[in-house]
Amino acid sequence: MDAPTDNTTAGSPTRGHEVDQDIMEPFHYINQVPGKDVRGKLIDAFQIWLDIPAERIDAIKEVVGMLHNASLLVDDIEDNSKLRRGVPVAHSIYGVASTINTANYVYFQALERTHALGNSRALETFVHEQLNLHRGQGRDILWRDSNRCPTEEEYESMVLDKTGGLFRLAVGLMQAFSQDQRNYTPLLDQLALYFQIRDDLINLSSPEYMKGKSFCEDLTEGKFSFPIIHCVRAKPNDHRLLNILKQRTEDVDVKKHAVVWMKQAGSFVYTRHRLVSLKESIAEGIQLLGGHLGLSRLIEGLDRQLEGLDLAEPSSSGEPASSSIGGSGSSPGFLDSI
Repeated sequence: MDAPTDNTTAGSPTRGHEVDQDIMEPFHYINQVPGKDVRGKLIDAFQIWLDIPAERIDAIKEVVGMLHNASLLVDDIEDNSKLRRGVPVAHSIYGVASTINTANYVYFQALERTHALGNSRALETFVHEQLNLHRGQGRDILWRDSNRCPTEEEYESMVLDKTGGLFRLAVGLMQAFSQDQRNYTPLLDQLALYFQIRDDLINLSSPEYMKGKSFCEDLTEGKFSFPIIHCVRAKPNDHRLLNILKQRTEDVDVKKHAVVWMKQAGSFVYTRHRLVSLKESIAEGIQLLGGHLGLSRLIEGLDRQLEGLDLAEPSSSGEPASSSIGGSGSSPGFLDSI
C-alpha cells in the first residue's frame, strides 16, 4: 500500500500536523515488499454484499493496510523475527526504538483516518477491535514466555481476537456505511480461524514458505501454534517439544527432529482435518448469506495450495499416529488452506 499522507480535515483537533517522513522509514520499508493483500481481497469480496461508495472502500483499505503493516513491525520485534516477506525485518535495519515509535505513529494515523470518516459507528468499531487485537497478541505472548501450552479452545479464542479482529474491523467499517446490516461475524470468525491455522501448518510443513521465512520459524519463536498444541497435548508424558520451544533454537537439526515428532504424533494430519472442517463451515456460511462465487473461489484457491504437503511420518515405535487433541478421541474435521 502507499504510505499514509496527512489529510486532516478542517476542524480536526490535529489540524496543521505535518507527517515527518524521516521517521516513517520503517513503515515505507515494509510497504516496499508487499504481502498477498488477503485483507484487501477480503474487502473487495464483501463489497459485493455491502455495496458502499468507492471512496469509502479506498479509505477503509488504507486504514486496514496501515494497521496491518504497523502491527507487523511490532510483531517482528515481539517475536524476535529475522525475516519478513523474505527480507530482513525492519528493526534489524532501523533499530527497535525507532521501529516501535513508527508503528505507534501509524496506529494513530489510522485512527485519525477513521475519525475523518465522520461516522461514530466506524470509530467505535475501530477502538473495539483494536482492543481485541492487542488482547489476543498479549495472550499469545504470555503463553510463549511462560512456556504454557494453551488448550485448542483457548488458542482458537486468541485467534478470534488477534486475526479475527482485523477481519471484523474491515467489514465493520464497511457496514457503518452500508444498508446491509446482516450479521457477518460468524463467517468472519471462521475465515480468521482458517487463515491462521493454515498459516500455522504452512510455517512448519511447506518448503516454499521456508524460503521466505527462517526454517520452522514458529519453533524458533517458541510459539504455540495449532499443530504444536496438538502434539504437546497428544503426547503429555513427553516434554521434548516443550523443551525445544523453551530453547528458542535456531538449530536446523533440532527443528527437523521436532517436525518428525509432530508428524509421528499425527499433528499435521490433524491440523489439515481441522482446516477441512473450517472450509466446509465457511462454504455453508457463504450459502446462508446468499452465495458468493468470488469468495468461494478465493478459499478454494487457498486450499489447493496445501495439496502435496508431506504431512505424515510413520512412527518409528510402531504406535499409531494420534488423531485427536488431548486424547479426546474426537474425529478431526477438515482441511485446507491459505
